[in-house]
Amino acid sequence: MGGCVSRPENCVGGGKKSSKIKLRRRRKALKRRVSARLYHQSKAAPPSTALPNSHVLAFTRSSGDLWYDSASIFESDCSDEDFQSVPDDGSSEGVSTWPNRSSVHPEEMEPQTTIQRPIAGSQVRLCPIENQLPNSWSFIEPQTFKIRGKDYLRDRKKEHACNYAAYYPFGVDVFLSQTKIDHIARFVKLPDSDFGSGSSHGDFPSILVVNVQIPLYPAALFGGETDGEGISFVLYFKLSDTYSKELSSTFQNNMRKILDNEVEEVKGFRVDTTVPCRERLKILGRVVNIDDLQLSAPQRKLMHAYNGKPVLSRPQHEFYQGENYLEIDLDMHRFSYISRKGFGAFQDRLKDCILDFGITIQGNKAEELPEELLCCVRLNCIDYMNYHMLSLNHDPPSPS
Repeated sequence: MGGCVSRPENCVGGGKKSSKIKLRRRRKALKRRVSARLYHQSKAAPPSTALPNSHVLAFTRSSGDLWYDSASIFESDCSDEDFQSVPDDGSSEGVSTWPNRSSVHPEEMEPQTTIQRPIAGSQVRLCPIENQLPNSWSFIEPQTFKIRGKDYLRDRKKEHACNYAAYYPFGVDVFLSQTKIDHIARFVKLPDSDFGSGSSHGDFPSILVVNVQIPLYPAALFGGETDGEGISFVLYFKLSDTYSKELSSTFQNNMRKILDNEVEEVKGFRVDTTVPCRERLKILGRVVNIDDLQLSAPQRKLMHAYNGKPVLSRPQHEFYQGENYLEIDLDMHRFSYISRKGFGAFQDRLKDCILDFGITIQGNKAEELPEELLCCVRLNCIDYMNYHMLSLNHDPPSPS
């Protein structure tokens, strides 16, 4: 029996490890595996197994609507009783196996082989938001987020967003890597160019890919590295069929400017400057379950102070375009030393966190308010130790 690519609490190895000794072992084991995988990639072909996810099977169908057949998805993928480990029988394609954690010490785990061009969204399962099962993602209402309201320039107040977005999620992947992976959409199987009726409008790509690149090596104060071992959280979104009716014409115009990498004039104190419209892309992030994280008093105070605060993604972002998609790479490897140190202290708690993630375009003028959401998704207690290396077989990309 193979191990779990995504696992609930009662799956083998699902218990929480709270001691410092076990935490150090996890770190050592991760570094040992990541460093060894590149060698094994050239020595062995990945075994073939299949994820028992009904939303993955929708790739083989012709109708984009099947991505949103939530009833069948929830019935087959999201109950503890129905969860099954990935069989190690070599009967189908896509994912390598994981050792049985009940019999292998963390420091003695065998290196994993890499995944060869997996189906986008096949690594992390979809679950109903009320279930909150570990290693899953959920749909989330856009109105969950607070953004700049209509009168923000006058009263500086934020309001709950309108309950619609330009793009809605259809899958999530997590990949380990020896170096950060740019333009990751080249290495996975995305839906066809006619995916969903939204693509027929022709104004915007039918798919939005968000690649969050997280470093696993320590931050350095001087001469720090900006590449090395890390994780990619890859979020896939589908263009809303009703975006042209729900989103304001101003927001759609700003989306088009970002897609075309246009520039705009910004008034300064002494002189006006010209900046890319992409610099207004803003990340919305919030830890939902702070009270469950067993933080110290100073940590709790810090989390409450900064939790949910929006952050402009510039300049640590890159954009890539394909036939039917736009990819945004958010590069945390290039974050400041202070930011890296702060996140590093928090990194080992990712597996315990329920995270709400969204993106908007910052409104700087009255006509650009209220802000509206580009996309949003919830990530439920994702433990990156469960996931795999991604095979890279293309030349380095150039940003769009």
